[in-house]
Amino acid sequence: MVPVLMLNASYEPLHVIDHRRALTLLASEKAELIERARDGRELRSPSTRLPMPSVIRLRRYINVPQRGATWSKQNVFARDKMTCVYCGAPLTSKTATIDHVLPQWYCKRNGIRANTWTNTVTACRACQAKKGGRLLHESGMKFHDPTYEPRRPRANYLVLTWDTHPEWREYIPLP
Repeated sequence: MVPVLMLNASYEPLHVIDHRRALTLLASEKAELIERARDGRELRSPSTRLPMPSVIRLRRYINVPQRGATWSKQNVFARDKMTCVYCGAPLTSKTATIDHVLPQWYCKRNGIRANTWTNTVTACRACQAKKGGRLLHESGMKFHDPTYEPRRPRANYLVLTWDTHPEWREYIPLP
């Protein structure tokens, strides 16, 4: 499968599709070719040569409802940019941990869900151990950035890895 970035008519990224689906949309004139594959690949038949698409744009706008992102440990790390919210230290997937702003015992006692966007943050092991099972004000700790507030991020419909195709980068806003 050769991945192709599909853009809405407004140029917002919608989805990554395979080249067969992209060619079907191009042939039916539902989409237009925006970027060709930089490696010069082509699709060939005895009578035709077509450039391999890398980015296509739909001709008609598709209304996509906005949704909140699903909570997960990896998504909390991504929201906090792999940085400890308490000391500001950069972390890796091996050194990052999830800390509950309101401890899990407190949530259980008060009937509150513990694993939520507003109650979980990324922390280094040292800061998590220092805070322990106490409330934030009881531990004497504060967020490294005083304006930081854990929030539910808006879901992106496109999940990318660091090895994104270079020709896609101008169409995808990366933090």
